[in-house]
Amino acid sequence: MLTRRAVIVALIIEGVVFLGMGVVVADVRAHKRVELDRGVNARGFRGPLTIHKIRSERRVAVLGGTAAYGYAVAWPQSLGVALQNRLVQGWRTKYRRGYEVSVVNLAELGAGAGSYTATLREYADLAPDVVCIYDGYAPRGGRIRQGRDQSMIFRRMSYLPILRDVMSGRAAWSLPADGVDPFLAGAQGGEDPTCDHGSADYCAAMVEVVDVVIAQSRPVVVVTPPYVSARHRRQQESLAAALTMRFGGDPNFRYVAVGSAADVKNPSLSADGVNLNAAGYEAVAERVVDVMFEVIYPR
Repeated sequence: MLTRRAVIVALIIEGVVFLGMGVVVADVRAHKRVELDRGVNARGFRGPLTIHKIRSERRVAVLGGTAAYGYAVAWPQSLGVALQNRLVQGWRTKYRRGYEVSVVNLAELGAGAGSYTATLREYADLAPDVVCIYDGYAPRGGRIRQGRDQSMIFRRMSYLPILRDVMSGRAAWSLPADGVDPFLAGAQGGEDPTCDHGSADYCAAMVEVVDVVIAQSRPVVVVTPPYVSARHRRQQESLAAALTMRFGGDPNFRYVAVGSAADVKNPSLSADGVNLNAAGYEAVAERVVDVMFEVIYPR
């Protein structure tokens, strides 16, 4: 016969369990509300949750920070969707029938090159066939604000809880947008921004992630976003030279500079001179699509 104390304890435990289940359900619903807007899905990346691949599918994973994430646009207007839409257009000369092409955007707000290798490990189960690195303007070695790795639940279960942040308005996509690294923003003067000097750690991190992808026998496309300053252009040209020297003879390596194809100073492509809008990402995708076709299909 149960004592009164045992009954009370059982009721408390049952109440806690139901409360926990309610919080989980509310958190999943919060993801559903924001994942098609500017938020993330339950796994912590943009767009509807994607895991299992079909046999004919060729999957592209996009790595990057705020520029690749698409801070200023909802998911349907972001880079991943703009690129995927072009990769399924049968009228393009490099399109090949018989394959399903999908793009998963693993970029994270505020992320820098030093985090990209870890991101690949975290999402290894997505099994991308091709990796596209769309690097942006993040501070060199800067800490990611509210990065998904700061969640113990995400680190242990690969589920990113967001209910508390959404309710308090502190979700990463609700905070002010990251600007350009001050080191890159200036036009002239200051420390040399090339890979041999001020950007040595940054370039080493980029070389590392490309090396990791190629070591796994997967193609990798490194894409430089629109230049935001003369210093940024100099840094990226130095990076291109370093990557080409190291990987230029490897058929799994490609490099694309978006350049003037999507000028952030053009108000029709960017409202703030840094973050692209829907038209800006369409322009980037158009610049990149042919190179992506070259590496997506098996030779």
